[in-house]
Amino acid sequence: MIELKEVGSTNEYIKEHVNELDNFECVFTSNQTKGKGRTGHTWESEPNKNAAFSILIKDDKIIKKFNLISIVTSVVVAEYLQNLGIDEVSIKWPNDVYIAGKKVCGILLEGSLPNYMIIGVGINVNQKDFNGFSATSIKNVIGMKIDPKLVAIDVSDALKYSVQNLKDDLSDYIEEYTELDYLLNKTISFNYDGELLEGIAKGIDFDGSLKVMCNNKLINVSSNEVNLVRKI
Repeated sequence: MIELKEVGSTNEYIKEHVNELDNFECVFTSNQTKGKGRTGHTWESEPNKNAAFSILIKDDKIIKKFNLISIVTSVVVAEYLQNLGIDEVSIKWPNDVYIAGKKVCGILLEGSLPNYMIIGVGINVNQKDFNGFSATSIKNVIGMKIDPKLVAIDVSDALKYSVQNLKDDLSDYIEEYTELDYLLNKTISFNYDGELLEGIAKGIDFDGSLKVMCNNKLINVSSNEVNLVRKI
């Protein structure tokens, strides 16, 4: 693991040094100043309070499963939190992990396919306040401080093992994801193909897409097609 005292973004660091880094190299910092989320959002984090890490993947077989890696990553993070004794852990499609309805982890997959991909993970570890955002941290829930680096080591090791041993059949991950699905059977509003629609979330499919019952028809939408607007 490469540890950086401060960096704008661990994902961006890997992009800038991709030719120098080995397959499955992990870059960690507890002080990420320009963290990124999906669709251009920023990931705000207090210095030295949280864990941000990114894993570089250069394995062709894994890169081909790009759309499914967020499922595996979400489940691995959720399992880590549950192993800490935390209840009410859930996963909000496509890339957020929640505790009691508040965001504790964000996941961002990027890359230059088919050459490489990056799994970026940000976990709120010791931060107390979130400036009005609906977010929480591990410390807020369990009442004790944890070293962000140890969190990153445990989660990244579990994630690398899961990804390296990934089978074509993801039924176990899909089943666990479904049990933790934050949106399941909830009414959602979303932008789809330039139109604001409303429907009932019906879980995820084996390709990682979200199934939505909309206008009495079940449709599948991918994360690059949909921007969730709100939950009713």
